[in-house]
Amino acid sequence: MTEAALVQLLAAWAAQWGPSADEAPADEAGTDGGGADGAGADEPTVVIEEVEVLLAGRPGLLDVIAAVDGRPVHAVLGLHRPGDEVHLLRAADQPVLGLLEDDHGLALVVDALRDAELAPLVLAAVTGGPPDPGPVIPVADTPEVTALAFGDRVALSVFCRLAPSPRPDVDLLMALDAAGFNHLAAPLARWRRGGRDLGLVQERLAGSAGAWALALTSLRDLSARGGRPEDAGGDFGPEARALGTMTARMHLALDRAFGRQVVPVADWVDQVEAAAAGAAAAAGTPIDPRAAAALDALRSTGLRGAAIRTHGDFHLGRIARTDHGWVVADCRPGGIPPGNPVSGDPVSGDPAPVMRSPLADVADLLWSLHRAAVAATTDRDPADRAAVIPLADAWEVRNRRAFMAGYLATPGIGGLLPTSRDHVVALVAAFELAREAVVAAPA
Repeated sequence: MTEAALVQLLAAWAAQWGPSADEAPADEAGTDGGGADGAGADEPTVVIEEVEVLLAGRPGLLDVIAAVDGRPVHAVLGLHRPGDEVHLLRAADQPVLGLLEDDHGLALVVDALRDAELAPLVLAAVTGGPPDPGPVIPVADTPEVTALAFGDRVALSVFCRLAPSPRPDVDLLMALDAAGFNHLAAPLARWRRGGRDLGLVQERLAGSAGAWALALTSLRDLSARGGRPEDAGGDFGPEARALGTMTARMHLALDRAFGRQVVPVADWVDQVEAAAAGAAAAAGTPIDPRAAAALDALRSTGLRGAAIRTHGDFHLGRIARTDHGWVVADCRPGGIPPGNPVSGDPVSGDPAPVMRSPLADVADLLWSLHRAAVAATTDRDPADRAAVIPLADAWEVRNRRAFMAGYLATPGIGGLLPTSRDHVVALVAAFELAREAVVAAPA
């Protein structure tokens, strides 16, 4: 095979998604840098870095790492005999990327992760096992990742854009699993080469339901029935308490996996205050005097607190409910909190995980419960919104208390928290203020 042919194939592969969101459009910068098939677009610059034969012959598989317009990418190319029928996972997919000649002759080249015949062979190459005969179901297909489910047992995620170092979310997942935390889709195989994560095989959580959807269902049931949240058929309180327990167990596992530091609480207060001030300035309003006073009071305590590697962006959208209980369904961003200015790699700018209070994750989840309550009222007809708001407020209060009760009652979690409950409450409120400031900040 020739490098020139691979370059053309990678250009066609990259063109499947068109220009990425962070690339300038052609009418603004002169070129769009996005692909080979755009009208008037320049060919992308493709540099082949590595080629590994995952499966020789026909069908065949080539694993290619390249740089497309300077961005590290990862493509799995499938090889068919010319004239073979290509079975696509989605009818709208582009069937053929081009032709390639190797030691086995001429091949028709496709994106293997969009090919119903080749995708099971990719899974087999990653795991070292036989091809899974179950149906292949597309789960996600973006410029960042392609995810496929194989029956109801296994899921494969292939990272299409690569980081120069291990992915924080994969590191977090692997560390949680190694620390004995079983509230997650267990990792079965980590696909790496040259220190970079190429993909991940996990247990599939078949039949799971997202926490955000369950919370909104509970709120809709309460709105329809009225009364107290605990009397509604869709009461979320027991689930919120169990979610608090799971969150505490996650933090204890992260403490075992990555260790802890002890830092002045005043440092966290300074960070929160800076975030809140930035959001207030952008909105043209001062910081709420009560919030400012609370931050000053917390700073004056002289407390020191345990900092651990946290989830980083822990909200209802990252969590799912299965028949066996709550699970962390998404480990992104792997310890990188929203708005984190820390850069882990000076070339790519990829952010690095940070150590922070576990109560920052707690605040993220409580903030998410508040957002669910708000969403349940804003979706209502204005004519009955006034009647629904008190119900949503009561739902939020009940489930915040239930979550905190489950969290604080978990054996061992006290070693990561201030001894005073008042200080715990004050820190959570401070971190919620920071989370709200990140959301309110202009894009």
